[in-house]
Amino acid sequence: MSEGAAAPSRPAIPPAFWALVALVACERVALRLAPDPVALARATGIIGALVAGALGLLARTPARAVIPLLAVLSCALAAGALACSLELARQESVGRALASGSVSSWELRVAGDLSEGASGWQGRAEVLTDGRRAGSVWLSAPEELAFGSTITCVGRFSANGEDAWGVSSRMQGLAGNVRVVRVLSRRPRGGPLGTLEGLRGAVLASFDAPSSDARALLAGSVCGSSAALRSRGLDDAFAACGVAHLVAVSGGHLVLVCALVGSLLSRTSLAPGARAGALLVVSALFVAFCGAPVSAVRSWAMSLVASAAELVGRRAHPLSSASAVGIALALAEPGVSGQLGYLLSVTCVCGICLFGAYARFLVRLLVGRARPPRGISPPASAALARASAEAVDALALTLVSQAVTLPLTCAVFAQLSLVAPLANVLLAPLFSVLLSLGLVAACLVGAPLAQGVALACCDAVGRAFVGLLRALAALPLASVPVEVEEGPALALLAGASVLLLVWWPRPSRRALVGLTGVAVSCVLAWFLRWRLLAPACVRVLDVGQGDAILVTDGAHAALVDTGPDASVVEALARAHVYHLDAVLLTHLHDDHVGGLDDLLAVVGVDRLVVAEGVGGSTGAWDLPVSEVGYGDALAVGGFRLRVVSPTGPVDGTHNADSVELALSFDDGTRSLTALLSGDAEKDETGAALARCDVGDIDLLKVGHHGSEVSLTQEQACALDAEVAVASAGEGNSYGHPDPVCVEALERSGSLFLCTKDVGDVCVEPGAEGPRVSCEREAPGEVLPW
Repeated sequence: MSEGAAAPSRPAIPPAFWALVALVACERVALRLAPDPVALARATGIIGALVAGALGLLARTPARAVIPLLAVLSCALAAGALACSLELARQESVGRALASGSVSSWELRVAGDLSEGASGWQGRAEVLTDGRRAGSVWLSAPEELAFGSTITCVGRFSANGEDAWGVSSRMQGLAGNVRVVRVLSRRPRGGPLGTLEGLRGAVLASFDAPSSDARALLAGSVCGSSAALRSRGLDDAFAACGVAHLVAVSGGHLVLVCALVGSLLSRTSLAPGARAGALLVVSALFVAFCGAPVSAVRSWAMSLVASAAELVGRRAHPLSSASAVGIALALAEPGVSGQLGYLLSVTCVCGICLFGAYARFLVRLLVGRARPPRGISPPASAALARASAEAVDALALTLVSQAVTLPLTCAVFAQLSLVAPLANVLLAPLFSVLLSLGLVAACLVGAPLAQGVALACCDAVGRAFVGLLRALAALPLASVPVEVEEGPALALLAGASVLLLVWWPRPSRRALVGLTGVAVSCVLAWFLRWRLLAPACVRVLDVGQGDAILVTDGAHAALVDTGPDASVVEALARAHVYHLDAVLLTHLHDDHVGGLDDLLAVVGVDRLVVAEGVGGSTGAWDLPVSEVGYGDALAVGGFRLRVVSPTGPVDGTHNADSVELALSFDDGTRSLTALLSGDAEKDETGAALARCDVGDIDLLKVGHHGSEVSLTQEQACALDAEVAVASAGEGNSYGHPDPVCVEALERSGSLFLCTKDVGDVCVEPGAEGPRVSCEREAPGEVLPW
């Protein structure tokens, strides 16, 4: 693009967009803060003021023209409050009915594909009364239940609590959880939808999704069934590459469906209006066939709005259409405002409508005009130019989509894909080919021989797609752990968007290149500071009811245990750790190893370390494995971690099998000694003391989460730790840490801290004793020892 190329004009923002923003924000706040009317009223007022302020900044019309917009905003807030009141009343009514009576007296209809977890199959279900939907619940079952089937069962209902899970369920329109004990009856759905669901089941069976990565991808993209993708680990690769939207049935799928059907209809004698109607009907059937995911429903509804506008002689305005559809969905089902699929779909489409053209301008300005190689023919040169332009457009739209959805994706998945722009440019064309072939294969489900040919082609393209996907996901720093709080991040995004819309700069290419270079340099310097110059410290991470201890020094980092779940990824993001030399598992209990799969999907790990005798139980993790025994030592920068227990081979299944590590650091000016106990208790720690493997220390990571049997008063005095830290989850059912343990440590003179109270605890070597700082206390406090 030339230096003087004009920037696109500032987009026109319709009143419907402001109404959508106010409505969704109001519904999310109302459903989150439902039990607290004072907080709810305050938050609703703040939302109205912020949206009105943004509107005022952007309004370039006389004050009298703003008044109707403020009226629209007020109506949106009122409508959202009313819709949420009705939704909360419905949840309360359903919950009260299920809790007061027998679950077996109700019918439940499976509302989507169930996913298999450690405790059975989980998914959503509709509660039916007289064949009509009364509400929705989570469904947990001991066996797989077909999508669309209606069941009666013996089970137990649990209403939503005020914990994070309960609030999230309420925000998604779910009244609680029904745990199925025994299925009494089941029947498929009848009518046209039942026929469509039966066809979907036949297509899925013909695809044989569990048999290969390519078939799992086919089932997800054509039928909207992601179970096989999850079971084969492809969902982690999609997340790492930032291309999960490709397989989620949405607007891109409908475009291909309409293109294929449109090419067939163009050969008929149907009038244009009839062809448009046929396309809408076929695309609606495809959306229903895929299980009507909200992103696909939104896309289809936008097509309907655009077609209606064309029929009445008006040109469709994409942002108005997206806003109107988003409003309709949120009013009809307020729970969608708490569902990630809806939020990502609406945010992405609105973001592209607002900033897509501007992003294309900036990217084209940055990369400049590509000159075709010498000696190629004019047709080849034209094809190369088209491909280059399409790649630039895909890159621009990917950057916009990723930017506007960052607050949501980073808050939910705790990772940021750095390879997403490249991955989208490379993978999107292959995916379009695969989806087209898959749609043809689905249509041939009744002709096995012809379908076999189509599936063979799908396999070839699918293997190429998955191979490239996994290669991109395996790149160093393909994705990095991040910790983002959704609310502040959304506020920051909104502020930046308003600033950009008001400013709407038209930079020169030189200025844009310089600004990009500065930004990249700052990010690179920040990354290198944490990757190569991390402070020497032992950090007991707050991962809930589990253990995870991070040891860092300079360019080296190791993790002792991984906590119970994905919270370890967020904890590593707080510590700015993007690579681990090793992960040492003290033993194989879930609260110490449960987060390893999530960690491996985001953070690079060189090797896995376990106790002698446990290596044969680590086959589920594709990592080099080292076994360590009594007396062996590991180096992490200037830290030395020596194994002091167990003294022989173990199988890792008992607390007594826990690896206990005596840690030491001394660089001549600063020092630190510690005992990291895993789940070892007083017998194991007492034996280590008796062998003189450990003595007076600075830091004790209290064994077994501070249970009563963690250590005795005598052992606490012998260790004489300046700081004792227990890792436990808030409100845990075990009562950890036990008052007996806490009292013993405090009597010995230790400062006792627990992660459930203070968050992450960082202990650094010091010249006159350890330096201790806590996530939720003033950092840098120097202990008086």
